[in-house]
Amino acid sequence: MAKRKIQKPTRFERMYKVWDYLRKNTDRRHPTSIAKMRKDENINAYIGDKETINRLLKDMANIMNLEDGGSDYKPEAEWRLYFDDFKKFYGDKERYERDDSDEDDSYIANVMRIKNLYYNRTFSEKEVDSIIEGIMATRTLDSKSAQELVRKVEDNMTTVFYKRTPRHICKVQEPELADRELLKDNLAIIQKAIDDNVRIQFRFNVYSYEKKLEPVREESDELSPYYIVASGGKYYLLAAKEYEGYKPNMSIWRIDLMTDIEIPGRNDRLHIKGIPRIPKKNVSNLPEKWSEDFQLKHLNMSFDKPVPVTLRIKSEKCEDNPKKRVRPGYTFLHDWFGDSFTYIRTEKEPPYDDIVRVECSPYGMAHWALQYSELVEVLEPESLREDIKIKIKALNEKYSL
Repeated sequence: MAKRKIQKPTRFERMYKVWDYLRKNTDRRHPTSIAKMRKDENINAYIGDKETINRLLKDMANIMNLEDGGSDYKPEAEWRLYFDDFKKFYGDKERYERDDSDEDDSYIANVMRIKNLYYNRTFSEKEVDSIIEGIMATRTLDSKSAQELVRKVEDNMTTVFYKRTPRHICKVQEPELADRELLKDNLAIIQKAIDDNVRIQFRFNVYSYEKKLEPVREESDELSPYYIVASGGKYYLLAAKEYEGYKPNMSIWRIDLMTDIEIPGRNDRLHIKGIPRIPKKNVSNLPEKWSEDFQLKHLNMSFDKPVPVTLRIKSEKCEDNPKKRVRPGYTFLHDWFGDSFTYIRTEKEPPYDDIVRVECSPYGMAHWALQYSELVEVLEPESLREDIKIKIKALNEKYSL
């Protein structure tokens, strides 16, 4: 970048250029100094003389590190602009003992020196990594859109020291299952109902052979909503529906299959939020507090109550040493259950398979065990084993085996 050849920059312009430079080129591990900035052609035209840049940086630190609308400084961890002497006089542990007279302010301004200067970013590199990971995992974005969004995140949330992600990752575009604006509106209404602890009403649909959404029944469904869950590129609602004579049980609904959604009984003019929902404690199988291991126990968003399940896992062993595995072979199990499965033992008789235990909903486990039938056998509970046998018999009849 060539040196500035136009008129002398204004103070506001200097502030912006210096802030933008520090934002992109410094962090806690990579502070800078005025001397280094003078040698950088990207910013040297905006530095000015020593007195000018010193006063500018001190004023910027005063403005950026104050509480919003107040006269006290934020806690040190929330500061935006750092240098050693600012911490010396205004840091959490070394606050300078003084009164609030103008003379003291002037004295501090005169004795402060600018050393180890850096801008403290809103997002850490680890948090930026998580944001980018979420973008790349989103199934409703094509490769080009995802890469452009990642570029904007990296350009605006990171410094030159950030190790950028590979840009040309090919994503598999998921089919657009619903109108994006409709889904967005549905999510907003449901979230409003959850915040206000009231019910929702909607029509539930499925896809027809004409590739269109059609209602499964004439009447609308009324539910008490509790949690919105993002899983596998889709949004689900954990809710409960009242049935006369039965205790409410947790159910799971695809939000992209909902239409005509509303909050019944709501009247904003009269400050009526709607019909109160069923208390969480009155709903069977519903977690009163959200747990991040929900998906591990409810494979493919199955909603029946999880139970302990004992599995036999095929694990090939060396012929001369039954205790030594030919290969690890647990990737498929880890993909679905993470670290939540428990290794119990290795069988003492050929073929020396492994016994493990997981906690999972029976419905989800039955279908999962059939999917991985060449690697897995369900041993317990017996009721689940019998359910799988019934499914296998039905397959035998279907394929005339």
